[in-house]
Formats: sequence, structure tokens, C-alpha cells
Amino acid sequence: MNGTGNIPVRRILKQRGFTNIIVVPEQEKPDPNFTTVGYPNPEDVKAFDFAKKLGKEENADIIIATDPDCDRVAMMVKDKDGEFRFISGNQTGVLLVNYILSQRQKRGDIPADGAIVKSIVTGDLSKAIAKRYNVETIETLTGFKHICGKANEFDRTGEHTFIFGYEESIGYVYDTIVRDKDGVNTSMFIAEMAGYYKMQGKSLLDVLEELYQEYGYYKEKLVSIVLEGLEGSKRIGRMMEEFRKEPINSFEDMKLIKVVDYLLDETGSPKSNVLKYYLDDGSWYAIRPSGTEPKIKLYIYSKDKNSEVSARKIELIESTVTGRMNSIK
Repeated sequence: MNGTGNIPVRRILKQRGFTNIIVVPEQEKPDPNFTTVGYPNPEDVKAFDFAKKLGKEENADIIIATDPDCDRVAMMVKDKDGEFRFISGNQTGVLLVNYILSQRQKRGDIPADGAIVKSIVTGDLSKAIAKRYNVETIETLTGFKHICGKANEFDRTGEHTFIFGYEESIGYVYDTIVRDKDGVNTSMFIAEMAGYYKMQGKSLLDVLEELYQEYGYYKEKLVSIVLEGLEGSKRIGRMMEEFRKEPINSFEDMKLIKVVDYLLDETGSPKSNVLKYYLDDGSWYAIRPSGTEPKIKLYIYSKDKNSEVSARKIELIESTVTGRMNSIK
């Protein structure tokens, strides 16, 4: 996306045998002003506007977009109606975990002490998949200094073998050759995965639906409330303290069963101003101030066997929690 990913991604795809790669000409070369996209973050579906148009013209199966420094990657997948659907960072991570572990099981080389590592605000479907393959899931604070820090820790302790690490903000890493999020290797894995399932007559959307039907519908939503200036910062602080002192105990039938305060509790992670609330149906939400922007972030994850019910749980948690936030002046 007008950055550094063009040559290395095309090279690794070529080396792996992919020849039908089409690059968006307007976004191929470096552009420090990012005139085609404004905000060059492939987490934002608007960043795919040029690629979607070209993808339809060329009848592409998938669109892969790396951010300008090529450490993060996002994708869209063509559906049965010929429209491109955005795959979230959580969903991409789930697909990759499932693909990697299923293929390694076929080869018989999943390490007995294998682990995947994800951030505390990343969804739990990958954890359910990993459990099926007897692979442990370990959670860290956000950021790859923490995620790949676990790989370094495993080298010292011998406790686990690092297989895969990721977080919902479209960062992924496989194995320990690169110890940071890496858009080059991940682009290759996405293409390999899509090609493998295409040979079976499936798209990545089909695979995702199969996983939902097997494990349950894990829905997600990120809500960011921007509060600028000194007063905004103080208000964010008051929100965190109010939720810390007095959590919401229920959302209709969903009951609060556990609270983790990463600032005060002994979690094994460095102290961080994050609150995480677990509900008795497997849903949860987390609140934390942004470390780089004047905003407070609300991460919501629901789980249900029924897709519509899971979506309604997201709406209920969002309306209740944001209503409480907005009441704190």
C-alpha cells in the first residue's frame, strides 16, 4: 500500500509458485503522502477501494494488503455473489491457526509442548481450535514485544515451543525466524491457505463458516471513544476508576463471573491499565485507554451457537457499557 511491501511480498509469492499476482498500479510504488488512500491502514476497509475495483475486473479470489512498513496484513475474500468481504484481524488469525495446526497434524509434527500466543484483547476462537490439537494458548499484553517476548522466554525456559503469535490488529508471526509481526511471511501463508482450500472447492469464507458451526459463532466489535485534551484524559481516568470500583454484574441472562485487573492483579504480565470482564456464556469485554491516541477502547466478544443471538449479545454489551461510560462526566 504505497510502501515497502511490494517487492518482498511479490518475491516470496513467486518463490512459492504463485504466478497470478495482480498489483494495484496506483498503490504499487512508495508514496509518502499516500494520496490514493489518505490513511494507509488496511484495518480500515476503505483502504481497499482501489483493490476491490481491480479485483472485480480481474475476477480475483482474494485481496491482500500490507501496511506501508509491511509488518501488518489484512485481506478481503470474494463471496458467492462476486462481492469482496473484509476478513477481520481476529478472523484471519483464526483461519491461520486452524490451517497451520491442521496441516502440521497431518505431517505429525505438532510439538508436544507447542503454544500459540495472542494478546489479551484478541478473540478466543483460536484458543478453542488450539485446544483441539492439544496446543496451549498463552495471552500477553498488546504488542509484539510481548508476543514475541514469549518466544524469547521459551528459549530460556524450554517451557513451550512457539508456533504462532497474533493480535486482532492484523499482526501475525509464524515460528521464530522473524520475531516480530511480519506482513511478508503472512501474505505467503494467506495465499497458500487460500489455494489449499480452493483446490477443495472452498473459499476462506466457507472455511470460516465451518469453524463457526463447529465451535460456535464468535462475534466481535471494537468501540473507540475519542476524548481529546487534558479534560478528556481526566475523564478517561474517571471511567477506568468507576469500572474498576463497580463493574456491571449482568447483561440480561449473561452474568459476570470474573474480573481481571491488569493494573492490580497478579497476572504474570507487566502492569497495564486494562480491565477484562468474563461472562458465564463465554462472552467477555475489555476496557483500556489507548497508549497512543486520546481515546478509550472497548473490546467486545460474544459467543453463541446461533449467529443472530451472538450478534445481539454484542449489541447488548455495547449499549450497556457505552451507556455507563457516557454517564461518567
